[in-house]
Amino acid sequence: MKNRLIAHNGNQNLSIETSIYLTATSMQITFIIKGALETYVFPQKSQPQRANELWKSTCFELFLGNSQKEAYYELNFSSSLAWNFYYLRSYRAELQELKLLSEPKISVKENEEVFKIVFELETETFSFKDFDSYNVASVLLTKEHECTFWSLKAFTDVPDFHHQDNFLKIK
Repeated sequence: MKNRLIAHNGNQNLSIETSIYLTATSMQITFIIKGALETYVFPQKSQPQRANELWKSTCFELFLGNSQKEAYYELNFSSSLAWNFYYLRSYRAELQELKLLSEPKISVKENEEVFKIVFELETETFSFKDFDSYNVASVLLTKEHECTFWSLKAFTDVPDFHHQDNFLKIK
């Protein structure tokens, strides 16, 4: 599944393309950003670790759902190599960290023209075949300390990556 993200504020100084590959037991999601990279903050690599509230800075997100159920999953990851994977029982319910048997892999490549981040996860905890809808989003922090919001669909008011109306069907 390949997509192009839309800026919430109409910002056109970047192009963000995503690709997602799901199998029964693995997932790979890639974000490729081109444009005025110098105006954004991309956290420096550190030790891979779980972290909360990644969306308060530059963060990449994937939401996986099933249109027949209220529950859904939220994945957050950063160029710092921090990440978290949550289960939510219903819309914006309490975040519950998923227990994973293996650590995800995050790779980052960047130069003056392109920023690329890839998140890979193999799991036996649950099957990715259970999902029929998804949303991809990004929060990018500017050097002026303002968060910009990017998603699959344009928002009329406040960005809401969690709402099922903003999910696309998995083909």
